[in-house]
Amino acid sequence: MREIGCVMSLQGDTAVVSMPMSGSCKSCGLCMIADNGKEVLVLARNSAGAAQGDSVEIEVSAGRVVAAAFIVYMIPVFMTIIGFVVGNWMAGGAEDANLPIILAIVFLAASFVGVWLYDRRLRKTEEFTAVVTRVLSEDEVEERRRHVTPVSFGG
Repeated sequence: MREIGCVMSLQGDTAVVSMPMSGSCKSCGLCMIADNGKEVLVLARNSAGAAQGDSVEIEVSAGRVVAAAFIVYMIPVFMTIIGFVVGNWMAGGAEDANLPIILAIVFLAASFVGVWLYDRRLRKTEEFTAVVTRVLSEDEVEERRRHVTPVSFGG
C-alpha cells in the first residue's frame, strides 16, 4: 500500500507523516487518527532522508495491513468463542449455568490484553513500520493536485 503525506516532524531516523485518511488505511491500526478525523498520523522509517515539511511517499506492505486487521478484530472473536465453549464444558452443559458467559468475557478481556502486549512488541521491531520510500518533487505534488477532480453532490 502506497500513500502520500507530509512530514510533520522528525524523531531520529523516524518521520511523523500526516496524510488524508483513505479507505485502505482506516482499519489497519498502524495510523493514529488526528483530532479533525480527516487525517492520520503514521510513524515511518525515514529511509529517503526526508526533511520536515517535505511531501513524501510512504509504503506499508498490504499483507502486513491484513495481518494487523486480523489480529485486532478476529483474535478477540475466537477467544470469546473458546471461552464460551470451555465454560460450557466445565459446567457440564447445564442450561442455567453462568460459567460459559463469565469465561467468554474473561477470555475476551484476556485477548485484548494479549493484542495490546503483541502491539507493544511489534512497535519495537521494524516489521510493521511504514517506510518513507521517496521525497516528492514540487512538480509531482502539483501534478497530483491537478488530477484531483472536485465533486459536487445534490442539485
